[in-house]
Amino acid sequence: MVLTAVVLLVNAAVSARSKAPSRRLAELAYLDEVRPFVERSTEQGAELLQVRTNASKLGRAGVNRRLDRVHGDAASVLRGVRATEPPATLGTQHSLLVAALALRAHATASVQGALGQALGTEAPNEAIATLAAAGRDMAAADRDYEVFLDGLPKVQGVQADVMPPSRWLQDPHTWDDAQLTVFVASLRSSSTLAAIHDVAVVVVNTDPASVADENGAAVLPLMRTLKLQIVVANAGNETEKHVAVVATVTPPPGAGDPDTARDFVDLAPGQSLAMTLGGLRMSGGGMSTLSVVIGPVDGETATADNTKTLSFTVRG
Repeated sequence: MVLTAVVLLVNAAVSARSKAPSRRLAELAYLDEVRPFVERSTEQGAELLQVRTNASKLGRAGVNRRLDRVHGDAASVLRGVRATEPPATLGTQHSLLVAALALRAHATASVQGALGQALGTEAPNEAIATLAAAGRDMAAADRDYEVFLDGLPKVQGVQADVMPPSRWLQDPHTWDDAQLTVFVASLRSSSTLAAIHDVAVVVVNTDPASVADENGAAVLPLMRTLKLQIVVANAGNETEKHVAVVATVTPPPGAGDPDTARDFVDLAPGQSLAMTLGGLRMSGGGMSTLSVVIGPVDGETATADNTKTLSFTVRG
C-alpha cells in the first residue's frame, strides 16, 4: 500500500510538470494575441490628447472627424479583445483588460459629445461635467490595466517582455473641473472672430493650510506670515501681458493695516499658470479676510471670476 501511494504521488508530480509547459504556451499565445490591441489603445489615447490640446484650431468639424476615428478604433479594439479566448489561468486578467478597454471606449464617446457641446452655444456646465467624468473613466481604465499587468504570471519576465505599459491619463489635473472650466471658456472664445479678453483666478490655497472650518471661515495655525499657492488663467483668445495679481489680507478691526503682495504674469490664450505669493502678515484676535484679484485687463467685461475671497481666523 505504501509503495502504491508513493507511485501515485510520483505520477501526479510528473503530470503537473508535464502540464506546466503547455499552460505556459497557452498564456504566451493569449498575450501575443492581445498585445497589438493594447498598443493600438495606447495610440488612441495619445491622439485623444492631441485633439483636446488642438481643439480650438481643429474646430467643430475637425474635432468630430478625429474623434469619430478614435472612438471607432477604440470600439474595434474592445471587440477584438472580447473575441479572444484566454486560458483558464488568465480569466481574471482578461476581464480586467476588457474592463479597461470598455472604459476607454466610453471615455472617447463622452469626450466627443462634450467637445461638440463646448463648441456650441449651450450652457457649458454639462460639457464640463461630461469631460470631468471622461477623465475619471480614463483614470479607472489606467488602474484596471495596471492591475491586469500586476496579476500576470511572473515566470521568465512575462510582464516586462510581453505586455507593454499603457496609459491614457498623463496629467489628471487637466481633467479637473477648474481646469476644464478654463478650457471650455477658451475653446468657445477662440471659435469667434472677435477679440475676447478674460482672465480669472482659478484656485487659491493657503500655506499653512486650514486645519478646520468654523462658521464658513477657515482656521489657520498661528504663523507670522501667510503664503499663497494660486492658479490664474486666460479664458480669452488674446495674449495678456504683464497682468497684475494682487493678494490682500485685511486683519481684524484694530489689528493693523491691510498687507498686500503682488506679482505680474503673462498669459497665452487658454493658458493656466501656477504661482506663489508670500510674506503676508497674519493677525490673531478675530476674523481676517484674504482677497486675490487678477486684472482686470483692457477690454474685459466679465470680471466676476477675477476675484476670490476667503475669511479666516488664526489660532495657536
